[in-house]
Amino acid sequence: MINRYRSPYPNYIHQLFITPSKHLYALKDRRLKWQDKAMEVKLDKIEGADKEHVVHYIVADHTSAAFYAEMRTNKTLMTPIEFLMRAWKKKSDFFFHGVPEHVIVPTAVSSKYPEVRGWLEQLGVGLIPPSSGFQAGIHQVRTWENDVANSISLHSYLEKTPCTLDNISVNLAKALRMANDGEINRPGVRMSRKQLWGMQVENRPPIRYME
Repeated sequence: MINRYRSPYPNYIHQLFITPSKHLYALKDRRLKWQDKAMEVKLDKIEGADKEHVVHYIVADHTSAAFYAEMRTNKTLMTPIEFLMRAWKKKSDFFFHGVPEHVIVPTAVSSKYPEVRGWLEQLGVGLIPPSSGFQAGIHQVRTWENDVANSISLHSYLEKTPCTLDNISVNLAKALRMANDGEINRPGVRMSRKQLWGMQVENRPPIRYME
């Protein structure tokens, strides 16, 4: 059992988040809208929500804080298995890939999608329940939500057209690259998430590819 989530090298532990947005939702014409007042939406009841809420899918490397993210709504949900298969595959346009040795899965996710446990076991990936240390990763979710909101605003300003569910993908890809290329906020560390993820560390095993 890993108690303090000590990760000696990248791809040792990943953190999974499937989080309904507290501020972003889609209108009937598919325009994305930000609401200042936080909306309390639970993952287990998201399908029955009155609004079409944005749902963030994020998997983050514990060592480097590098991450991969996708966005859906409560009307187009995907399973964590679908998401992780894409996140862990080698991609031509994004650096993040590789099957980790362990994954921290929130209780809300494992309860809604119990099949993820067996799938991870088949892959030989250890499943770690979240603890108080998991809260540090929540900050990354909030930061990403702000990045998405800024991308929506920038699109509307530059393109003079609303940002919708149909055209958000290009903006998300840019925001994801910028977030991982930015310098990480750690004492004594002057590297980006991407640089930390790719750093050669003693005893780091070869990257295990997702088939």
